Amino acid sequence: MTLFTLGLLVFCGGLYVCIGRPSDDELEQAALLPFADDARAARNMTAATGRTCERVTEPQAEPIAGPPADWLDA
Repeated sequence: MTLFTLGLLVFCGGLYVCIGRPSDDELEQAALLPFADDARAARNMTAATGRTCERVTEPQAEPIAGPPADWLDA
């Protein structure tokens, strides 16, 4: 039983070291996500701090909602 517990502990520790621990760059990009949907805010933040937000996206325009499809059959 002790050998099983030790093996499980080593296995879980190995998984944490291999895939569970984010790198410093991943942590920095996660901290910059609030600026990712506003290009102007991302540029201002880059000018102020020197950090670059790599995932700047432009939000898509939402479609204008029309009447439901079942209204057209009436």
